[in-house]
Order: sequence, then structure tokens, then C-alpha cells
Amino acid sequence: MKRNRAFFIGILLLAAMSLQAHHAMEFISLESYNTAPRGAFVFHLHHDYMVDDRDQPNLDHWELTPGMSYGITDRFMIDVHGHFAKFGFGHLINTNTLPSFYPHGPSPFMEAIAFSAQYQITRDTPIEIGMTVTYERPFDRSVELLGGEQVFAAALIVNKPLPGHKNLLLNLYSEYEAEELAYGWGLGLRAPLTSDAHGIAAGLEVLGDFEGEYSLLPGIYFPLCMQDIIFKTGLEFSPDNGATRSNLTLMYRF
Repeated sequence: MKRNRAFFIGILLLAAMSLQAHHAMEFISLESYNTAPRGAFVFHLHHDYMVDDRDQPNLDHWELTPGMSYGITDRFMIDVHGHFAKFGFGHLINTNTLPSFYPHGPSPFMEAIAFSAQYQITRDTPIEIGMTVTYERPFDRSVELLGGEQVFAAALIVNKPLPGHKNLLLNLYSEYEAEELAYGWGLGLRAPLTSDAHGIAAGLEVLGDFEGEYSLLPGIYFPLCMQDIIFKTGLEFSPDNGATRSNLTLMYRF
């Protein structure tokens, strides 16, 4: 029973983290404080491969997430992104279609579309505060095969700039799905790896809930082409149940 509980909580953690921060300007899963400047666009593309249980490969799944952010003002940014995903057989709930998808699950399909807005509540203060709200709507195929539900989420962002272009970031988030309310937190530290404060950087994100479950996400971030293009990659893992997620992210600001 204890192993099953840890396994399902691990799935929920990875699902909750995958909902957040697809438009994040600095970290991978955490909602960053920084937003796109007024009139600027940010195209972002993410690939995540998730292993919910290392002993059950039929639960492996991957997700391709393209999206676009736009700065309404220097403090207010909106974002839209979609989820194109491939799910393993173990994720399916519709018993009428299970035989036709055995053993590899259905072909990749558009799972959901999400809209979010982010606002910087304070600026140029020792501790910077922001917030983001997100709405995600599943497509019909997701509802039919996975039991997909509408999701409403909000996050409080607390950022502490540190000397040397480092920063410490805290996220507190809530998420409402299928008439259930969940809460979580995230803590991240980011720092340059060279003398160039705007060059290659590394970070560590710790993502968890308030029941003692957590995951670790070390990442590395490469600015390209005068910092207009950013490549990020990281590996998230849960020490309790072995759930893992690899991430590749490409961002283009224009």
C-alpha cells in the first residue's frame, strides 16, 4: 500500500509540474519572476519524456509543448501553449477501446491547450513578487481515453536577486482539477558557470507538495545568438519512487 501511494503521488507531482512554467524565462519547471518586455514575443518549445514507474514501461509517456508568450506591458505577460503527447497503455481508462490500443497505447494526439497570464506585483525591490494564473482545457480525445479534466492553477512567485547575477526563487501554487484542490511548492537556485554573468548557467529546482513528497530537477541553460535564443535541459527525479522526467527546452525572444 505504501509503495502504491508513493507511486500515485509521484504521478501527480510530475503532472502538476508539467502544467506549470512552460513560458518560464529562467528556470525549467518553476515560474520565473521575469516576463517578456512590452511588445515582445517569446516562442517556446519543450519536449518532456516521463517515466512514472521504472518497473512499468507501459506508463512511460512523452509530451511536445509549443507555445507563445507576449508582453502586454513590461510587467504583464500572456501565454498560450498546447500539449501534443504520446501515452502508454497503462494510462488509458476507456475499457471499450483498450483492446485496440494494446500494448503500446494510442498514437500521439493533441491532449490539451492552456492559457496563462503573469504579472509582476512589485518591481525593483529587495524581494520581488509576482503571480501567474493558468487555465488548461483538454481535447475530446484526452477526455475519452485519459479522463482529462479542466484545470485551474495559480502560483505566487517570490524572487530574491543575489550578487553575481544569481537568484533564489520560491513558488507556492494551487491547482483545482476534478473537484479536487491541490497545493505545492518549488524552490530554485540559479547561478552563472563562468565570469560572463549572462552566459551559460546552471540551476537546481526542488518541487514538492505539503505531504512530504518532492522531486529534484538539476538543469543547465545555454544562451545563444546574443541571448535571443535560450536552450535549457534538465532531469527531474523523485528519490522516493524513481519517477523521472527529462526536459529539453528551446526559447526564442523577438
